Amino acid sequence: MADPSRGGRRDFWQLHVPLALVLLLCTALTVIEVRRAGEGVWRAWIYMVEWPLIAVVSIWIWHRYRTEGSVTKGLVERWKARVAEYSAAGSDESVAEAAPPDTQLQAWEDYVQDLNRRQPPGGPSGDGA
Repeated sequence: MADPSRGGRRDFWQLHVPLALVLLLCTALTVIEVRRAGEGVWRAWIYMVEWPLIAVVSIWIWHRYRTEGSVTKGLVERWKARVAEYSAAGSDESVAEAAPPDTQLQAWEDYVQDLNRRQPPGGPSGDGA
């Protein structure tokens, strides 16, 4: 899964250093918010949970870039595979045939046929004038 061309200085400056900075920032802000929550600031409880979640999301993004080369690359490939699997399982016609008949639609079509039989389209008949 890992891209063999990845590594070296480029990964160090573009992946590892930003991750370390984000984790350092999240850790410092979490400690600050824990202290504020201990002092009785009620909003600090939310931030006390938010900063570790941001750190976890950052680690997930870092991991995706290390293994897939992109955050969305693996997701797109899995999505395309599921779409291909679904389209191979059956066509739209087989899905439409599997659906139960619409009784209200059938009643409407019967009504329109009956109306056309009693009063043909094109207006009144021309024998009265």
